[in-house]
Amino acid sequence: MAQIATSTLPAVLAISGSDSSGGAGMQADLKTMLACGVFGMSAITALTAQNTTGVRSIQDTKPDILADQINMVFEDIPPVAVKIGMVSATDLIDVIAERLTFHHATNIVLDPVMVATSGAKLISDDAIAALTGKLFPMATVVTPNIPEAEVLTDTLIRDQEDMEAAAHRLVERYGCAALVKGGHGTEDANDVLAETDGTVTWFDGVRINNPNTHGTGCTLSSAIASYLALGYTLPKAIKHAKKYLTGALKAQLNLGHGSGPMDHFWKYR
Repeated sequence: MAQIATSTLPAVLAISGSDSSGGAGMQADLKTMLACGVFGMSAITALTAQNTTGVRSIQDTKPDILADQINMVFEDIPPVAVKIGMVSATDLIDVIAERLTFHHATNIVLDPVMVATSGAKLISDDAIAALTGKLFPMATVVTPNIPEAEVLTDTLIRDQEDMEAAAHRLVERYGCAALVKGGHGTEDANDVLAETDGTVTWFDGVRINNPNTHGTGCTLSSAIASYLALGYTLPKAIKHAKKYLTGALKAQLNLGHGSGPMDHFWKYR
């Protein structure tokens, strides 16, 4: 009997909420992971009813169900990397921290979704304290945008010098690498990475004239986790992830009546 050839892929776990419109959250995570060449898995933190115009309702996952999802993944297909997205409840943050510690998770990319585009905080002060106190120290890298970095560092970020100072401050406070994203800036989309050894790397980014940016943070952090799982160093993983995100924006997908999603599969069209 002929032997059947088999194959394998690096596995990556996304811990995030579900977006019913498919542009952000878990749906963006899994699409990104597939496009970047890894096997995506999920632990859903919340169900949301949303589309490109806004969020209508949210239902958090029960802590024991979230713990079971994480356990079942690690017990059968241990992930090489983990991406953590929006988690708004302290009891869920506690579960994630405890379970990832128990399973010795590696290559953790944390996207601290805390501030809406309008500037409003999306999670409570208690949840921010749990996030920064329990999950940040476990992370390989955190990926705040400028408004989030301002909240985390209690400083105003006006230019690239401020971005770099904020990245250093995050490293000092939380003991993980920090990528401060410049997409909310007015001139360019450059990002800066500060690592725990003091190394600083700037990543030039082209600002794409595209109003459809739903899920950009989810997509970038999932791409970083994917490239870490593929064996790239953190700076190279970020470089490849930014290139992927830029291509998804350049594809100019136009769906919905609000800020629409990107084309996560642009490389294969």
